[in-house]
Amino acid sequence: MYIGELCKRTGASRKAIYLYEQLGLIPTPPRQGSYRVYSTDMVELVKTIRCAQSLGFKLKELTAHLLNETGNRANPEALITLIERKQKDLRHQLEITQHQLVAIEQLKQDLAQSPDIWTCNR
Repeated sequence: MYIGELCKRTGASRKAIYLYEQLGLIPTPPRQGSYRVYSTDMVELVKTIRCAQSLGFKLKELTAHLLNETGNRANPEALITLIERKQKDLRHQLEITQHQLVAIEQLKQDLAQSPDIWTCNR
């Protein structure tokens, strides 16, 4: 299939697909004349990339985990490791955010009691 069909089936833009190729997230397709010809299994791979992005993964994080050295899909264990690392990072960010929420609530209460004192005890 040509790039237009791949875009239609995945919801990705041409620019995004070119970027995925450039980053090595999807293999460079063979050409038929001046047209790139994508295999049908690229649909699922592009959908996987877009799903991962919607869950907070950066393209850079995905580059070493989606394809192996031969350009074939990497084994699921590589993706599971990446997912576990992302979960750990998100839990850490959540912990930081929870501490910030407590601190900002304390600041709000302090200001309500003493509007002239702007101290932040962080």
